[in-house]
Amino acid sequence: MKKKSTQIEILINELHLYIVNSPLFRKNTTNKSETEIQTEIRPIILNFLEKYFASKSYKDAKAKANKSFYWEGQEGKYGRSKSRFFGGRNYPDFIITDPYLIAIEYKKSETPSLVKQGFGQAIMHTMSEEFDFVYYLFQDESKDKYVVDSIKNDSERMIIRKMWDDFNVYFKII
Repeated sequence: MKKKSTQIEILINELHLYIVNSPLFRKNTTNKSETEIQTEIRPIILNFLEKYFASKSYKDAKAKANKSFYWEGQEGKYGRSKSRFFGGRNYPDFIITDPYLIAIEYKKSETPSLVKQGFGQAIMHTMSEEFDFVYYLFQDESKDKYVVDSIKNDSERMIIRKMWDDFNVYFKII
């Protein structure tokens, strides 16, 4: 498991805030598929990376961002077949390759079942050592936001902390 640093924690937290505060990020996802939302998130992540690399004085931050970002189904190195684990392959929704190797998972649902499914996927990304870190964003579509409210419980907060401490999975729910 890759060792965490303050820089990776800051980067993933800034990425999260950049996505959820973007005017392009859809707050009401009820009538949209997960794939449609992921398609909308893709340029937000790319724009974040462009700004990140520009802040690091890259001459062509846009080219560096494009070279450092992949999405599920894209051709290229990360679009090729992945290793098999338990008979299946692990493909994250998005991949950031630089400055850190980060798998990104996005899920949305009005029930908590997909939260747990996403945790399983995220853990496999790091335990398989194919990725160093995972940013997992879950969007609660329940009317009363009971999935979001669940993180007020001590047991859920402990699980979220352990996901980061033990498996390098940064989990956020909105």
